[in-house]
Amino acid sequence: MFITLTNSSPAFRGQKIAIKKDLIVTIHRNDTVVREDGTIEQVTFVFVPPHGTWEVAETLEEVMELLK
Repeated sequence: MFITLTNSSPAFRGQKIAIKKDLIVTIHRNDTVVREDGTIEQVTFVFVPPHGTWEVAETLEEVMELLK
């Protein structure tokens, strides 16, 4: 089973990503991500080893609801 989230990484902003639920290890919300251009934004980090960490637009609560 997969969940679909919205990529927040500047290079792929707005693109949808599907992540297999049982591969997610941790989810963390950060309110102060500073981008290379100096902008500050809120993102949620979804850690999926060994593939890496995805930055997504959905809040931690929204991701948790999708995982139910």
